[in-house]
Amino acid sequence: MSARDIRILLDADAMHRHLRAIPVFAQGLARLGSVSFERVWAKPGRHFHVSYRVCMEAEGARVETLASAALLPDDAVPSAVLAAAAGLRSPERSPRRWSAGQSSAVLDAPRALVQLFPWDLRLPTLAFALDPVSIEAGAGLPPTRGCTLAGYWPGMRCNVRYESGREPSVLYGKVFPAGTVTAAAATQAAVARAVEGADGLAVPRVYAHVPELNLLLTEPMDGTPLHGRLRERQDVLARVAAALAAFQALRVPGIERRFGPEDDLAVVRPWVSLVGGVFPDLAVKLEGCLSALREGAPGNDPGRASLVHRDFYDKQILVTPARIGLLDLDTVCLGDPEIDVANFCAHLRLRSLQKYSSCASAVPLAAVFLAAYTACQPRTDVSRVRWYLASTLLRLACLYALRPAWRTLAPRLLDESREALHVRDDRP
Repeated sequence: MSARDIRILLDADAMHRHLRAIPVFAQGLARLGSVSFERVWAKPGRHFHVSYRVCMEAEGARVETLASAALLPDDAVPSAVLAAAAGLRSPERSPRRWSAGQSSAVLDAPRALVQLFPWDLRLPTLAFALDPVSIEAGAGLPPTRGCTLAGYWPGMRCNVRYESGREPSVLYGKVFPAGTVTAAAATQAAVARAVEGADGLAVPRVYAHVPELNLLLTEPMDGTPLHGRLRERQDVLARVAAALAAFQALRVPGIERRFGPEDDLAVVRPWVSLVGGVFPDLAVKLEGCLSALREGAPGNDPGRASLVHRDFYDKQILVTPARIGLLDLDTVCLGDPEIDVANFCAHLRLRSLQKYSSCASAVPLAAVFLAAYTACQPRTDVSRVRWYLASTLLRLACLYALRPAWRTLAPRLLDESREALHVRDDRP
């Protein structure tokens, strides 16, 4: 993964020219209009994907859809990658306008596979998951009125909302890479069973999973998203903290993966290397934050391990008068409970920076949250919260450096990461 190729993928204007290599455009089947950056998904050293929102004109009509670009590994053979992408199957009665072959191209520079949605080499069954007939046959669903795209993370997953004429009238689907859905479904079902006895807490229940489609179907949950309402919903922060403590107290058979400080460093370290290479102006600050993290890392203490969400923040939370709902359990494991506390507090800082260009408004919110949480979990190690907070802020700085609209937040998040390790009171 070269830094130059990554910079090109992050530049929607530059990718406009490269997306024209897709046969749909190269052969004049459609004319490419505007291209805007949508989302980046990466695992440094393994995957790097970017999605774009694209407008085009085809057969006299204006069409808006998505496209993606995935950097090729150094050992990938471009012709083999293109053959695999072109070989993706579509339902026989699919209304898809263009085949996988017409929708895919391999570029030389950047060295990447580009595809039009719904074609995604790492999500080979995506076209079937968007086809009502295939869903009804594979998942045993009642007749499906239609489906709506609810979220697309290129190369990682796609969320779909299904509507039917019977109960349940709505189901949510998540399309995974091949071979991963069975484990995800088992984890989701196990946590849902454990949550049934917990007051004030809910998670989506599994309706079905379809290995042939790499698809997990869950029942809908009521609730108002916490995201975007943090300041006006300060009253619920104590409830969210109590729900997190209740979640972490669950005993869920079958979850054995453990995650501790060394694992956290193993996640952050390659991010620092990647982003420092792409944006040399950030390299010194990034390395300084990583060095401080390494020096201050707490020891691994298996006796403190509890169930942790590992992606606990405002977008994963639904609020009702009676309960708090938690979404996306893909990363659930055993680890320090402070991981989730720190992740939530780090996102409070991020939201404050995004909305007010300052972290000041996050301080009282984090204090309310931490006070409520420690009331439920008196053994909380605040110094460990601060370490995970610094680590999360460093990771967020790396992630947001790769998002063109928010790149200017990266230096501020790095400053917050360094400061988190030097606080000497009980502030999160």
